[in-house]
Amino acid sequence: MSFTETHVAVIGAEENRRTNDSDEIADAPVQGGPGAIEALIARVLGRAHRKAERFNDPDEARAIFHVAHSFADELVGTDPQFDRRRFIETVTNSSF
Repeated sequence: MSFTETHVAVIGAEENRRTNDSDEIADAPVQGGPGAIEALIARVLGRAHRKAERFNDPDEARAIFHVAHSFADELVGTDPQFDRRRFIETVTNSSF
């Protein structure tokens, strides 16, 4: 069973809406350059990863981990200053 939420509003979101502490979906605007996109991706994947852990679904958590690495592969090719390790740590909420 998969429960990963994939909806994230990017355009037209109100500036005062943010992701809340309980990991519920909230519209969050993306402003700025590549760093803002990186943060959005990490936030969405991190929320999904934490949810998989809360539901004790290691297969789902592992799948999200692999998706995070796929995004990291793409991001490292577009931004020479991209910090792959920090990105993966942000998504998985752990350090290497």
